[in-house]
Amino acid sequence: MAQVFSSDRERRGLAGAFALCSLATLTLLASHPSSSARTLVEVLKEEARGVWINGVVHGGFIITLAALMVCFILLSRLLGLRRVSVAIALTAFCVGSGLLIASMILDGFVTPALAIRFADSGNADNLTMARTLFILCGTVISFLMPIGMLFQSTAILGWSAAIVKGPGMRRGVGAFGLAAGVILIIGLLAGPPALKPHLLLAGIALQAIWYLVLAALLSSAASWPVAER
Repeated sequence: MAQVFSSDRERRGLAGAFALCSLATLTLLASHPSSSARTLVEVLKEEARGVWINGVVHGGFIITLAALMVCFILLSRLLGLRRVSVAIALTAFCVGSGLLIASMILDGFVTPALAIRFADSGNADNLTMARTLFILCGTVISFLMPIGMLFQSTAILGWSAAIVKGPGMRRGVGAFGLAAGVILIIGLLAGPPALKPHLLLAGIALQAIWYLVLAALLSSAASWPVAER
């Protein structure tokens, strides 16, 4: 009985952690600064002014992704790391998180630092260099973000494939995860290039909803047989 109680308590703690990560993701997403700049000089000044909010938002995403990796390691242990789908999911999520963290560093720290460096420069050569560096950072981010999201979407499919085989509400949660994973992958691969930024933001929001659904599942004792508890 003590072991069952301990497992139930750990499962509820994990549910709370997923719920907090979901709320943090949605809050950071809503706080993400938007840009109205049209010229390079306006972009530089806007990025330089928003250095603190960029650091807070992107740093918050990095911390949240690190916390989610811990949460999914614990979830994978609960579902059974010997399952192939679970092992693939955990690997894919960690790879995807690494790519997204690299993107967050470029977008939230490197780009604003470059903006501060060149914002007050009226030299044509310096502005040309700034444009080149911004194009480089933007190009790298345009690959890191969708590839990272594709890896994480694959992870959602892997965990959902394991969850859907369980009793109780696990079938519904697993089906939701499978649908979410497929929608994310199709949207990222087949979506119009002009809509890619909006699709990425919508994908992050959908992932946050899935974390909340996982939290609800983990809070349901009826969905976890005694053998698993």
